[in-house]
Amino acid sequence: MRANLRGPARQRPVLPAAVWRHETGGRRDQFGRFTVGVNESHKHHMVTGIGDRHRFVGQPEAPDLWADSGVRCRRDEIDRLLGDLDFPALYRGYTWNDDTWEKEFPGIYRLEQEMISASRGCTLGPAHVQKIARRDSVPDHNAANCTGRLSILLYIDNMPAYWLRHKPESSVRIIEDQIPGLGPACTSRILRFAVPVVFGAIDTDLVRVFGHGDPGAQRYHLVDLAASPSGTHWTIPAGQAIWPEEYGVWVETLQAIARRLNREEVCCPHPEPYLCSGRRDECIWAAADVEMALASYASVALRKMRAPQGVVHKRTTPP
Repeated sequence: MRANLRGPARQRPVLPAAVWRHETGGRRDQFGRFTVGVNESHKHHMVTGIGDRHRFVGQPEAPDLWADSGVRCRRDEIDRLLGDLDFPALYRGYTWNDDTWEKEFPGIYRLEQEMISASRGCTLGPAHVQKIARRDSVPDHNAANCTGRLSILLYIDNMPAYWLRHKPESSVRIIEDQIPGLGPACTSRILRFAVPVVFGAIDTDLVRVFGHGDPGAQRYHLVDLAASPSGTHWTIPAGQAIWPEEYGVWVETLQAIARRLNREEVCCPHPEPYLCSGRRDECIWAAADVEMALASYASVALRKMRAPQGVVHKRTTPP
């Protein structure tokens, strides 16, 4: 029996066109930029979809920009996954230590606020990296490799830079060049908290369930990354030839799922602080929200299986 994909029926918000004009800048030929228009019959603006699929009611649907951009996600697996899983329920079921939906994800919210603010001000530095590293249980000496502000541009006029969607793995390379030894999970976590509307993190649980390395755990084939046991836990070896390209595939997959959920009007049940602060739009899924739902599914799937002999299952990465 398939799970009910839809969340609670809620009215989509009416948003002003000015919200998106930072990204369009009058240009509609740039990948990752939004399409704008006016609903003449109602004399107000309304947005549908998310990311590069924003359009206004009454306007023809914009061309599928992803179709011409070499999208690498596996659409057949996405179709199967969307038919099987209840994303709103998985999102509500996400937990990390004391961070729960019932408590409104306070730790995640605070870290997002801090990382987004620093990214917009181009002040991401050692303190932010060490905070992410501690949450990921990364050894202090690896995080200490960050000795100054990160030289990376993630926002323009307080909006995510349009090129971030075009090749997400490029941002990973920029960070890894400045902080060697940080590792795939922690590096992706920096981007997830800095620009949650675009990026999601990748960790060992997600790779075991949606990638390779643990055949007994795999449920859907979304990425070709592999995890491997290391002592009493699992790791994502950074030496894989397909890293960080496959991180780009992962981010494109999260964005594709978000677009489908939004197009099918499956509401994301964001906690109230996210809506009041403008961190999220009501009902609209961001890449990081999809990642949280998939991480919730992966955690349950791993709990239901026996860990490999000599390996203790322990989630070592946060939301």
